[in-house]
Amino acid sequence: MKAVVKYGKGKGLMEIRDVPEPKIKEDEVLIEVKAVSVCGSDLHIYHDSHPYWPPVVLGHEFSGVIREVGREVKGWKVGDRVVSETRTGSCGVCYICQSGYPQVCEQKRPYGIGINGAYAKYVAGPARLLHRLPDNVPFEVGAVIEPTAICVTSILERSRLQAGESVLITGPGPIGLISLAVAKAAGVRFVGITGTSADEGIRFQKARELGVDLMIIVDKEDPVQKIMEITNGLGVDILIETSGSGRAIAQAFEMVRRLGRVCAIGISGKETVPIPYDRGIFKAIRYDFCFSSSWTAWETTIGLIAKGLLPVEKIITHKFPIEKWEEAFHLLENLQAAKVILIP
Repeated sequence: MKAVVKYGKGKGLMEIRDVPEPKIKEDEVLIEVKAVSVCGSDLHIYHDSHPYWPPVVLGHEFSGVIREVGREVKGWKVGDRVVSETRTGSCGVCYICQSGYPQVCEQKRPYGIGINGAYAKYVAGPARLLHRLPDNVPFEVGAVIEPTAICVTSILERSRLQAGESVLITGPGPIGLISLAVAKAAGVRFVGITGTSADEGIRFQKARELGVDLMIIVDKEDPVQKIMEITNGLGVDILIETSGSGRAIAQAFEMVRRLGRVCAIGISGKETVPIPYDRGIFKAIRYDFCFSSSWTAWETTIGLIAKGLLPVEKIITHKFPIEKWEEAFHLLENLQAAKVILIP
């Protein structure tokens, strides 16, 4: 079968290759991939700025149909529509796993990073990670459930966003736009988003469609001054950092209120990022580093999408056959797309 393979360490080193169809273990299923979404971490892997174990088929945000079931699998059958969590490789016995957070296990080797993923016709993996994709949710939207579950885990479960709070999101990329949708669904009273002049096209357009209250173009106006003006000098209750920008990360300490929270989701791609540490201490800011997604967040996400309460379909801007993965990467890197779906 044809698959997009990252075949070595270093920038680039990625191409379409013929690879064998995966063979399943007794506790696994074989999934025919119907749609796979391009993640920002896929771009980081391309540029050699994210952990990965080559050679590996990329792709961890996907949906599909079960085509084969292992002998030990119960509760699933051929033809079931599914999506899958990505915590393959989690050991299940360490302190972190036993505490209920297997998605953060040090031994985790996710699809498309540590084991072969879904930039291919078929992907194999553990049945225990599956969730049912409702019939009224298209496969393309199903491929956006994984990043949405990350946002639900980070924003609602970890940082505990409450109805009636004020929110600022730094970065209008796919995670920023999904965070905006989650914030609106949670009933916030105000939500703003920051970006650059390059985001004024399709990404700010999508933010408007999702109901943003304020857009700040950071290379045209001072976001700190604007937020202080809007909040009468207080700052926002919670700042959701999705950009990975060193400047935005540092400015978060000024834009969030005293005793406020920073929900950090964005990956910087750098080993270190300077922060105004003492400012955070003196303001008693709570800083939540967030990673991956919980089982409960997946169920919450699927339920909200199926009921039409979380319109993440609005962030999908492009669909391509898998052979045009390079074009998809180019559009995302040049900020000309929000979420791109590949069809194997």
